[in-house]
Amino acid sequence: MTDERAPTTTSFSFHYSESEDRIALHAPTDGDETVVWLTRRMTTGLLVALATLIARSNPNALRTPEHAAEILGFEHQNALVIASGGQGVRLQASRLPKKLPLRLVEQIELTALTNGRGRIALRAGDSRLSLELPRENLHLLHDQVAGLAKHARWNLELGEPWPASPATGDSQPRVTH
Repeated sequence: MTDERAPTTTSFSFHYSESEDRIALHAPTDGDETVVWLTRRMTTGLLVALATLIARSNPNALRTPEHAAEILGFEHQNALVIASGGQGVRLQASRLPKKLPLRLVEQIELTALTNGRGRIALRAGDSRLSLELPRENLHLLHDQVAGLAKHARWNLELGEPWPASPATGDSQPRVTH
């Protein structure tokens, strides 16, 4: 999707609607508000695509695939610490600002940009939205969406976002002193 008219934003919030059993992505853009809704299926696709984008755009993980899980695990933990200012990131209950039209996301396209950022383009009917985020925020986005899906009790069968490494046998980063 290369629609240049899609508003680009770096600010967004997610909300889980129990009555709709969907996740709303709320993004203020140029004096307007765009809200699109993610179903379980699209949320699963977004999480898998985000993990793939993060893994395939890390040059260190690509150079040493036998240590990719550790590298990506460290990067993920570090990104969450940076994004939270060291305070830890927690989901917070919030409400959407008003009753909004139900625009279901139909297409998601992720692109790794040359400046270390990632672009997530969403299409929901006539609505288009583009999020351009640094790597740290891609990790935060993955973490927050996965947390909302868990909160919704969707039990998505995703496995670990970073494949197990033969070096450690699991996907948890090793701590060395």
